[in-house]
Amino acid sequence: MKQQEAVIEGLGQSRGFLRKAYNAALIPCMLSILSGCVNIIADGIIVGQRIGPNGLTAINLCVPVYLILCILGSFFVSGAAISASNEIGKDNSEAAQKFYGIALVMCLISSAVMAVCGLFLSGTIASLLCGDPEVVPMVRDYTRVTLVGALPKIMIYMPFWFLRLDGKNKTVTAMMAVMGIGNILLDLLFLFVLEMGVYGAALASVISTGVACLVGFIRQHTGKATFRFAPAKPDRAAMRRIADTGSPAALNNLMQTVRLLCVNSFLMARGGSETVAIFTVVNGISAFSEAVTVGVPQAASAILGIYHGEYDTRSTQIVLQLEAEYGFLYGALFGLLISFGSGWIATAYGLNVSIRIPMICLAVSLFPGLCNSILSSYYNVSGRAGLANLVIFFRVFLFSVASLQVMMAVGGNVWLFLPVSELLTLLAILATTWIISRRHKGLSPILLMDTSLDKSDSIINFSVISENAEICGACEKVTDFCQGNGMPLKQTMRISLALEEMMTLITQENKPKQLHFDIRMFSYQGTIGIRIRYDGIDLNPLGAENEEKEEYMGVVMIKKMVKTVVYKRIFGLNSLLILI
Repeated sequence: MKQQEAVIEGLGQSRGFLRKAYNAALIPCMLSILSGCVNIIADGIIVGQRIGPNGLTAINLCVPVYLILCILGSFFVSGAAISASNEIGKDNSEAAQKFYGIALVMCLISSAVMAVCGLFLSGTIASLLCGDPEVVPMVRDYTRVTLVGALPKIMIYMPFWFLRLDGKNKTVTAMMAVMGIGNILLDLLFLFVLEMGVYGAALASVISTGVACLVGFIRQHTGKATFRFAPAKPDRAAMRRIADTGSPAALNNLMQTVRLLCVNSFLMARGGSETVAIFTVVNGISAFSEAVTVGVPQAASAILGIYHGEYDTRSTQIVLQLEAEYGFLYGALFGLLISFGSGWIATAYGLNVSIRIPMICLAVSLFPGLCNSILSSYYNVSGRAGLANLVIFFRVFLFSVASLQVMMAVGGNVWLFLPVSELLTLLAILATTWIISRRHKGLSPILLMDTSLDKSDSIINFSVISENAEICGACEKVTDFCQGNGMPLKQTMRISLALEEMMTLITQENKPKQLHFDIRMFSYQGTIGIRIRYDGIDLNPLGAENEEKEEYMGVVMIKKMVKTVVYKRIFGLNSLLILI
């Protein structure tokens, strides 16, 4: 990162600092989603090659069963994780731990219920999903194994979401790689060597997910961890909050399930099993595209949740800008890849028809789809779950199914429903938020942020790098802010000198690595707060372990001059809050 980017307009807020924090989560999150998609994609390709079109159709018809498990896991865990990140932003670690414990309990209960359904209802479910007597037995086998093995498929959401709050992003990638690679190897073993058919494909998915889940939980609770493996009793208030913040993720999976059933039905009536097989491929590649459309905003969810808890709108805006920049870049690369590689994709799935037009339509849909996904994720973490749900309902189901029916009615290319549904959703949400911002003065358009405090002199955000000149400049800015908000000169000078010494010591502890400091100052009801966030090693300069060190004596004295000092390690960064 160039030094010019690290500091904007002297001591402005750095995109470089937030870019580094976001990048640490982005690639691991995208790779994790790609690895997760391999379970379904690998099953589709390998089953298609080994068993043929009927096996491929069976896999596609069973996707709603898998999505039901995703609904349960995403509902409880994403709701708990977002709520926990908000509580961490408010320095309430016990409340965050409670949300973790509740999610653990609810995942265990829902897994048990699904396993019972798999044992006793798999035949009935298969009959409902499929009317072809040749395919029903394969659907039944896949459904039974998937539901009986619901525990790892639901529980895997726990480390997937909560490891990112600890900044253990590489572990998430490793965990999901274990699941993806393990699934492919077991598919080859069970289908080509042991000839277990669709039953073996389902078993491979369950076993690989179970191993990945175990890896994630071990890493979650070893070493320094924010959350304890401690179940918590659900209560009405906590469950209501989890339901609110978890509803968008669950609704997305639910609408995906309903959409899949509807689209399969329409396409079967229009073009038979061959058209459904093409949609199976489109749906599979679309799952890969979620590495961009879902991975880009999901990588920022922990960061945005914490910044929302801190009411830091400026940092939130920068993170959203980074999401759009990276999303459009990776979306363009992925779109070109699937457009020019459509022939290879068709061959991989064992299809003898061209799928270039469907792939081009999918590529075009990525850009408005990314915007919709970023907005939905942001609305959810910012407490507007209803608006997030509206985005999901529009893009996944309403406009998707409606546009497909229109294309079929007018005789147009049916695959145009992919970009049309995303564009209609984006236009509808822009219109909705414009109306809301007009009715509620003070809210910004589209994002609906209240930026009134940021326009006053009671909040400032700025960033510096670990060089003496910039550290001194930062302390001068702290001095000006404190004096401007009524702090006595003598106290102001002590605070400023202590902060300068503290930042210098942090720099020395991390040499030769250059650090980035992101500083936020606010004045509220007679209290001045200073939040310093910095990268580098896990280091609390005001910790008890440093009180006896001679070089830290001046820094430790700051404890006697302030009201509260809170240190925490979040999303891989150090965070120190000082209330004066």
